[in-house]
Amino acid sequence: MRLTANRLAIFVLPLFLSPALALNAQETSTPPQPAAQPKNTMRRAIEWKRFEYTCEKEAKLTLYLRDQMVKVRFADRTYFMKQVPSADGARYSDGKVLWWGVGNGGFLQEDSPDGGAMIVKDCKLDKPSPASHP
Repeated sequence: MRLTANRLAIFVLPLFLSPALALNAQETSTPPQPAAQPKNTMRRAIEWKRFEYTCEKEAKLTLYLRDQMVKVRFADRTYFMKQVPSADGARYSDGKVLWWGVGNGGFLQEDSPDGGAMIVKDCKLDKPSPASHP
């Protein structure tokens, strides 16, 4: 039996196409999917401890404490500060303003090398508790 070009193509062509078809099949296959995540998972909200103070002239100050951060609200202003070294009590500063709490009291003042102007003083914790010292 004599092989003509057409008959040769019938035998040889599938040998060349088989690897190409296999490669093409691999490329178009669906990649593995990551593990399904639960749909209703939410990150836990950051919890701040809240402390209410009454200062000189019955001025109200609210302090929120979390780890070594404090948020102070006074006279329609909010100050975010981090804890800084202190010889006594808990001292927080943002470089411009500082809150210094000692025991159940504290004060808010400008933060400068010479002490800075007092913003509010004689702040007393409204509901003191043994474990709540900001």
